[in-house]
Order: sequence, then structure tokens, then C-alpha cells
Amino acid sequence: MTSSRGPGSRRRRRARQVGASLPARSRLTVPRAVAALRRGRQALTDIERQLDALLVTLRNGGRGLDTDTPDRLALARREAVAAMASLGGIERLLPSQT
Repeated sequence: MTSSRGPGSRRRRRARQVGASLPARSRLTVPRAVAALRRGRQALTDIERQLDALLVTLRNGGRGLDTDTPDRLALARREAVAAMASLGGIERLLPSQT
């Protein structure tokens, strides 16, 4: 018995079912992925800037070391981790390698 549908129709139906089973808030869309990538880049840039400033301060013997530096760096790290975590499922937005 042969199916009137082509072999790709089952794959498309399965893809729709998977997407439909996820709540709208958990679906990663291109705009959400772009926003998450942007937040991640900003957070990583902030970390890099803070580490550069810290290195300069340490090279100058630690004079003028701000006591809030560790807290700011930890916050920037948490923001970067959160942005990267929100990219879960980004591979679904990329073209298939097969």
C-alpha cells in the first residue's frame, strides 16, 4: 500500500506537531533569538570592559580598586549566562546540514 503523500510530508507534519506542542512563550523565534544574541553580546562586552579596567588597576598596584567591582562583574556574568540560556533551541532556526 502506497501513500499519496510524499516522504517529506511526514517530516513537515512532525515539525508542526512539535512546534504546536510548545507554549508560545517557550518557542524560540528569529526576533527572540536576535534579541538574546544581542543581550549576550552586550553582557560579554561589558564583562570584557570590566576585566580590562581591572587589569589596568591591578597593573597600577591595585590603587583605586572599586569595592563594587566583584559585584558588577558577577551581575554581568549572570546576565550573559541568562542571555545564552535563552538561546536553547536556536539550532531549529538554522538551516539543516543534511
